[in-house]
Amino acid sequence: MTYNTRQKATIQKIIADQSREFSVKDIYNELVRLGEDVGLTTIYRVTDEMIEAGYLRKNISADGTVRFQYLEDCGKIGHCYLKCEDCGRLEHMDCRLVKQLVEHVEDEHGFQADEKNIIINGTCKHCAR
Repeated sequence: MTYNTRQKATIQKIIADQSREFSVKDIYNELVRLGEDVGLTTIYRVTDEMIEAGYLRKNISADGTVRFQYLEDCGKIGHCYLKCEDCGRLEHMDCRLVKQLVEHVEDEHGFQADEKNIIINGTCKHCAR
């Protein structure tokens, strides 16, 4: 059973407002800044629920650091995310070629890609300057 509490709604709002990778500590610090009394266990529970629902991706770096990315569900077919490896920014991109790529991967390689979770890693235009 899932409960929708004020604390959960606040955590979800903070997460949805993230445009870069973030940690549980980042969410906790924002809650403290807002004067909210929320424990780490609650934050972990909400992040786990959001991962399960497909709204968050958990990334573990080579040094074991855990960071998250919010994946906005736009309900469109033919989109992906562009992730900057320098600043961590995550941008939503709609492009008809994504649909063609997914079809190619399925037809030529027998692999069904999850269109909602395609992320292209690279460097954003701001960091490339």
